Amino acid sequence: YGVIFLYVDSYLDMGEQFSSMFMLSFILGIAATPIWYKLSHFLDKKIVLAIAMILITGSYIYSGTLIPGETSAGQLILMKVMNTFGYVCIASISPALLSEIVDYSSWKHHHQNTALYFSIYSFISKANVAVGMALGLAIVGWYGYDATASAQGAEATNGLMLVMVWLPASLASMSLIVIVLNPINARRHQTIRRRLDSLAMRESRQMSPSVKTQEMDSEQLITAS
Repeated sequence: YGVIFLYVDSYLDMGEQFSSMFMLSFILGIAATPIWYKLSHFLDKKIVLAIAMILITGSYIYSGTLIPGETSAGQLILMKVMNTFGYVCIASISPALLSEIVDYSSWKHHHQNTALYFSIYSFISKANVAVGMALGLAIVGWYGYDATASAQGAEATNGLMLVMVWLPASLASMSLIVIVLNPINARRHQTIRRRLDSLAMRESRQMSPSVKTQEMDSEQLITAS
């Protein structure tokens, strides 16, 4: 995302399509949000996330096939819509998958770390955007890409393709592998929830005598006063 404007404007020479491409893709992305939500009820969340990551990876690879002077507005919009659809799913489903991981941690370690997990998730999400954009611009600059130049050299173009296509596609593919290898699915999460609910009920029963004792002591104090 740090170099996408350079890619559209100075590489594809389609800067006039940039704002309409983003606007249309965002509108379609908002419309697709409830679809991802409904789909997560029929499929495991990790499968839905895997589909989204495939879309994102495909959008990166597809952007590498677009040729300056031969790319149509429809092809450009298709690339951005694929990308946006994937990121919308990541943004909406990842917190739900995080809650399943938190439940597993609570069952495994008998201690709730909800705030810690959410803080780490939020920090990584924000750091990913900041570091990713800065790193992307740094790499194309290191390769000598000049957005104001009328023509780019082969090395500068290779640097742009590295940042726009190959590095993101590689990282997204690694994320896809991690998502697929996640052992928590809907059936296992239901088992974890049953065990957590059973543990909570057991602790409640163990605490109930002491609660009754405290209530009786309070009543005695009131009567004595």
